[in-house]
Amino acid sequence: MDLDAIVIGAGPAGLSTASALARRGGSVAVIDPAARAGGAIHTVREDGWSVELGPNTLQLEGKADADLLGELGLAQEIQEADVRGAKRLIASQGQIHALTANPRSILHSNLLSWRGKLNLLLEVFQSRESIHGETVQSFAERRFGTEVAERIFDPMINGIHAGDPGRLVLEHAFPSLARLERDHRSILLGLWRSPSEPRKIVQFAGGLQRLTEAMVGQLPKGTLHLQSTTTLIHRDSRGWNVAWRNARGEESGAQAKSLIITAPPWQWSHLVGAEILKPVLHAAELVEAPPVALVVRGYEREQVQHPLDAFGMLIPHREGRKILGVLFPSSSFPNNTPEGSVQLACFIGGARNIALGRMEDSQLREVVDTELRDLLGVKGAPKKEWIARWSRAIPQYTHHHGRFLGALESTEALHPGLHFVGSFRGGISLMSTLRRGSELGSRLPRG
Repeated sequence: MDLDAIVIGAGPAGLSTASALARRGGSVAVIDPAARAGGAIHTVREDGWSVELGPNTLQLEGKADADLLGELGLAQEIQEADVRGAKRLIASQGQIHALTANPRSILHSNLLSWRGKLNLLLEVFQSRESIHGETVQSFAERRFGTEVAERIFDPMINGIHAGDPGRLVLEHAFPSLARLERDHRSILLGLWRSPSEPRKIVQFAGGLQRLTEAMVGQLPKGTLHLQSTTTLIHRDSRGWNVAWRNARGEESGAQAKSLIITAPPWQWSHLVGAEILKPVLHAAELVEAPPVALVVRGYEREQVQHPLDAFGMLIPHREGRKILGVLFPSSSFPNNTPEGSVQLACFIGGARNIALGRMEDSQLREVVDTELRDLLGVKGAPKKEWIARWSRAIPQYTHHHGRFLGALESTEALHPGLHFVGSFRGGISLMSTLRRGSELGSRLPRG
């Protein structure tokens, strides 16, 4: 069987690449050992509850992102986050501080001392520096001071990367900040001079699972091969030869011009027959992805004292809490929760709390009971509960990441038609992963 492309991995990157190619009339096979498509995307719909056990939302950064959802047939299903959820809360020094998208809210809050606010404003007078391999923490302290680094950047890293700002490299984790300093000398001046289009936080009426369903729906019948593992990956003068075996032991194979690997790096050593990847495997072993546990709970509204008038709450590591943060899905998307109820989604683990991310269910429940009682005034047992575990959750863009990216680029250069796409490269957000997959699928050769 001759195809235009073979995609290994049926997560967001793989499905986005394959569906974009299919929309152009291209032929493709998607192979994944999992029993369901979608990778980290996992929506549970139960008794009026729509619960996300993976990514919670999509963040649209412009018209191109909205157009991509339109190409997937989802334009009419987009739900924008309720404005009541526009605030972000930060728990610091025994108080809860509310921040909005307006940077001035930082100055109006008590999150920073007067000295911390002064250091923040004085950033406009800082000189431009280019420090290769600088960590996010070092950058934040250099530009804004220790308070801003500890009370704003640190909880942000907790919530986005479940990572350690002292180990994440700025140029990989937040390249936009590095560009602002390079192009405008000051981050604050750069933000003022080049205001970006407002970002939209969105969901779908049926949850993020609709995204998976839409992409799979655009693939021709027989394209998606779940519960299948590769038994051969070989390149010759005609292209890429790939064979795979399904759960019933049936063998299949195809030849294609392009091979796209979207499976996470820690799975590459299990791709039987992938001798072609040997040069990159050592670098792939350096990719860190710590465990994260997610506990989602449903309560009666009166069980929670806090008004939950925000998107969620982030917590600086120095606070010594056992959760990274908690989202309030029912505040942003009320229709996904039965009337009179609220949803709270707690994240536990990450790069600085690996042991916590591996706790047993009973231990997780104890942690969540304590933290929600202390932070939000939650009383009584939940009416609903869901627990999800990600043994390897979010790739960490540490000092090893540059070496890993270099290995990917050199391997692609050696083997025309080979492409690596996923959250391990170019950004961890779901929307950026979809965007990169779609861009690749739109330019792969056909015919």
